[in-house]
Amino acid sequence: MAFKLHIEAEGRKIGFYKINRLEIEGIEIDPDMEFDKENIQELYENINAVIESGELDELDEAQTITSFNPETATITLDADNQEEIEVAVDDLTLENVNVDKKLELLEKAKIGDVIFVRTEVGEAYWDIGGEGEASFDLEKVKLGYLDCSRSHNQYDILRESYFDFLCDLVLPEEAHYGDEKLEIDEHVLRTQQVWGELYIVRDNIPDHRKEFERVDIGGPMLLDTTATPEEFS
Repeated sequence: MAFKLHIEAEGRKIGFYKINRLEIEGIEIDPDMEFDKENIQELYENINAVIESGELDELDEAQTITSFNPETATITLDADNQEEIEVAVDDLTLENVNVDKKLELLEKAKIGDVIFVRTEVGEAYWDIGGEGEASFDLEKVKLGYLDCSRSHNQYDILRESYFDFLCDLVLPEEAHYGDEKLEIDEHVLRTQQVWGELYIVRDNIPDHRKEFERVDIGGPMLLDTTATPEEFS
């Protein structure tokens, strides 16, 4: 029996980009440089322009995650021989996805690498289709869920501030019916805000643990609207 889930929610596209090799674009970033608050706006905007050009994707130095806030979601189910109904996120099975497995670029990052985190926020929808059994079981529909507390302790989450972008979000790309992976038939994100943050990969002495140090400018920088950082949550 064919079925389709239609999800509308506040969507996020979170991109992680290694930007060490941007000299060709006239952007030089030394991991030990002092970041001047007067010109960092221009730096972020120049980095954002390179990302939007798609160049970093071609260099295989980018990784993106598309997700939504479950508290904002409206979901409808359209299954063969059944009346279309509205369902809640709680009616589905949320299956935890290890956040580290979604962040291969960060796992491979080396000391001295510079990582730019770019987050698009806006209204989004997903159409996800599949084939169920003769008797459709809503509880067999699973969506991926990033529960950071399952794979990291509270200290890890507080220490690595990039977790702020990821925790407690649903991943439609990890949708399954039972053991069968479901395909996204259509997805649209109507971007309303774009935010950027910069991280330097440091060697945490004395235990030589890799650490992501955020360039502190008082929070993520808004790149293309007039909203304030306090509106980003």
